[in-house]
Amino acid sequence: MAGDLERNEQEYERHREELNDEVDGGGCAETWETLSEKRTPDDEASDEQTQDVESILLDIDCLQFTNDNNDFELDPSFRRAWRSAIDDLDDSALDSAIADIFSVDEPVQIEETEQAVHANRDGRLLAQWVSHPAMVADLAACRVFEHRDDDWDDRSPGKRSQLAGSVRLYLEFCPDCGGRATFDTEVVTSCCNDFEVATVSCDDCEVTLFEMPVSTAES
Repeated sequence: MAGDLERNEQEYERHREELNDEVDGGGCAETWETLSEKRTPDDEASDEQTQDVESILLDIDCLQFTNDNNDFELDPSFRRAWRSAIDDLDDSALDSAIADIFSVDEPVQIEETEQAVHANRDGRLLAQWVSHPAMVADLAACRVFEHRDDDWDDRSPGKRSQLAGSVRLYLEFCPDCGGRATFDTEVVTSCCNDFEVATVSCDDCEVTLFEMPVSTAES
């Protein structure tokens, strides 16, 4: 299984590099989900990292266990606060929100294409999202974290982004149109191979809100 995940992630990174070449002329951009926190093909290390994130989200009342204790879901109070923060986040304030989360001075430039959204400062890539609504969801989540997490000020930009990207997996609505968000898997084609990714997408406007490679079983 570890080998499957490693191959799948390699194909996913090739796919992201292709998008980056189209968007900014080259260079392998880090995605928001993995900024400063490299994914690892080692299952044990990966499970430990995932558990760490889930533990934090549970501790700060962002996630809770489902009734059968087999999965996680959004804590109702966090769901309400997150949706309110999304509604309150003005598009004109996105650059300042990014600067605050990454602890950098403004100005921050946001560039959007059909493939991705990039946040840059002084020509350096700070973050990349799969879509504009995904960016809005993460920035709004960070605003809620700031009020719930006693250790927020001490967390690195990488850990902040990891928390936001992880909770976005449980997003239940589209920050753009308000449509229902649904989890699924799909096959993405890169230059060299096909690979499977887990996605959360809007049922109405079909925008992708979350995307991450998943392992596949050997045939």
